[in-house]
Amino acid sequence: MIGYLGGVAGTTWDWHEHYVGVGNQAPHVLIDLSALLVVGVLGFSHWSRYSRTARITIYYLLVAIALIALAPYALMLTIPHSQLMANLVSWEMTRGALLLEGPFVGLAAWVAWRWAELSRVTVLRIVAAGGVVVVAAASVWDLYWHQTHPMELGTSMNMMTLPPHQLIMLGFAAGLIASAATLVAMSRLPEPTTNRA
Repeated sequence: MIGYLGGVAGTTWDWHEHYVGVGNQAPHVLIDLSALLVVGVLGFSHWSRYSRTARITIYYLLVAIALIALAPYALMLTIPHSQLMANLVSWEMTRGALLLEGPFVGLAAWVAWRWAELSRVTVLRIVAAGGVVVVAAASVWDLYWHQTHPMELGTSMNMMTLPPHQLIMLGFAAGLIASAATLVAMSRLPEPTTNRA
């Protein structure tokens, strides 16, 4: 639930920053870390049920995705005017950059499905797990949208009107509401009775 809350906060913050014309990257870091946190929590739930291969795969995919997601921000903070940063920005406008989003979408979908089936499948559990899948898929769409509309940032800073951004917010918000409702429902379950001699 904390990951979804961070995602809602980060997306709202990002909308505000763009609206007032501030180029702060901190909201994007919060959004990415929040999505990674949700995937990590789903992936590490009932960790012992996974095979050794599955555990290694989840772990290394999360590390690789975190490095891919956070490396641009690290470069932006340390060497923003370097040739390496310029090359990275140029590369992000190519179709090859979309391929790096694929592992995150796949991992998010897989851990969401595995988590949802750990208990009785309900609409709340599906939405709680599926919210981050929507976020991951919308992130790919968002990157593609910016690649195909490179001049849009110069004419409109209202990110709330962009469908990919709306879908990212929807995924985080739906996941937050569903996970909160799931926690409330779990807290109301009767405690198991124990037989006493």
